[in-house]
Amino acid sequence: MNNLMIDPMIRVGTTTGEMAGRSLPGVLAGLVRDEVVAFAALQPHQSHAWHAFLVQLAAIALHRAGQSSPPADEPAWRDLLRALTANWPEDEPWQLVVTDLANPAFMQSPVPEKNLDGFKMYFQPDRIDVLVTAKNHDVKMARMGHAHPDHWLMALISLQTMEGFLGAGNYGIARMNGGFASRPGVGIRPGPVPGSHFRQDLALLQHYRRELLDDYPDFYKQSPGVALLWLLPWDGQTSLSLAELDPYFIEICRRMRLLAGPGGITARGTTSKAARIQAKEFKGVLGDPWTPLRADTSLTITDKGFDYAVVANLILGSENYHPAPAQSHENKAYSGDMEFLARALTRGQGQTGGYHERRVPIPARVRFVLGQPQARQSLANVAKNRVEQCGVVAKKVLLPAILAMIPNTPNKFKYANPWLTRLDHKVDDAFFPSLWHSLELSEAEAEADWLHVVRDAAQEILEAAKKSLIGGGARRYKTFAAADRVFYGSLCKQFPLFRTHEGPLTDKENI
Repeated sequence: MNNLMIDPMIRVGTTTGEMAGRSLPGVLAGLVRDEVVAFAALQPHQSHAWHAFLVQLAAIALHRAGQSSPPADEPAWRDLLRALTANWPEDEPWQLVVTDLANPAFMQSPVPEKNLDGFKMYFQPDRIDVLVTAKNHDVKMARMGHAHPDHWLMALISLQTMEGFLGAGNYGIARMNGGFASRPGVGIRPGPVPGSHFRQDLALLQHYRRELLDDYPDFYKQSPGVALLWLLPWDGQTSLSLAELDPYFIEICRRMRLLAGPGGITARGTTSKAARIQAKEFKGVLGDPWTPLRADTSLTITDKGFDYAVVANLILGSENYHPAPAQSHENKAYSGDMEFLARALTRGQGQTGGYHERRVPIPARVRFVLGQPQARQSLANVAKNRVEQCGVVAKKVLLPAILAMIPNTPNKFKYANPWLTRLDHKVDDAFFPSLWHSLELSEAEAEADWLHVVRDAAQEILEAAKKSLIGGGARRYKTFAAADRVFYGSLCKQFPLFRTHEGPLTDKENI
């Protein structure tokens, strides 16, 4: 159970409800035939790394073979993949463990020193993965005491294609904006079934290749460049130029080798003097199909993740946000509803800020609007206005009302801010369903509908805050009345829709 070309080491859930082992060519054939529904060893934060690896590998193999249609049988895929590593007839580049260090192993470059002196040992696959927690709270490390080979497979792909900077000599990948950034996975897909997502993005990469080469003429080779970086020896001293690479290159960022022993697979890793690819100055703007751009850099997600404000910019576009190629709405193979999918692992200094995933259903009627530049811009303006209105309700309506219930203390905002966060979460849940519904309403009806949604959410949070912030006592109801007066007075002042008539507010309206 070592050779990905022939050994059924990748455990998959199938459409028949069975769990079966498959080789890597078998997985690709199963995705083409829509037989695969899940991968047993795949963890949520590894999902995009695995998907991108499979799509990039398939796109490279088909291009090198001059084929446009992906085959549906395992032997054909095996031939395509072996053609990429023809110099190794024993399949060394597809084996998890290769004892001869002068040869590559899967996602592991040859070691010119031909020894592992100074390499640190790791006994569990989750010790080499990208998921680092500062205090080991969220997800425990080193928990895979009896790992299956496909756990090592997923961890290797996650490490080599998604990792960032982690101290001196531990450089990250090229496809991100700096060592503490992340490689996001943003796109539109037909649904959660892996096969349809794979086929769609594979077709996209085949179509996008020519455009990518035209957009980045100084980066990649027109003729076949280096595609599988683990095939090249790496002494940790030198870096590769982008001009040497295939546009869909599958990179590695760490010097790593797996070993086999009596207790199973272990790993050895060491630092390097330089990043594997010399691309720091480009800030992740390398044409990655799943990476949107923000201003002049690749998108980096903060600890807030993919909130409604960020996602609205990603779906609808703006002056500062440029969608990823995988967000294309021109897919003619799927005419029905689709789904916006965004995934990223937020990275900090020596820690992660959490794995973030956001899915937004996009009905067919919305897809049509998003495909029309003028209509899309109009919807983007509505979304931008709604985001601003949410900010007004939070800071100028709800916040003053909550502060009215908190004794005068230097820490007033410390107690108030969690309630504003709760409002953000409630608005987040309603934002896109309401935005899509606005396409069926007049402009005035749509705005009134949305403002009532936000007002009701703020009212609900205000009532919850009353129960939490105010204890018993004679002043209890007086404090409640003061908070209501501030809330409704501010609401009417900021949004004329809630006034009973135009002109100065009456005492009744203020209360």
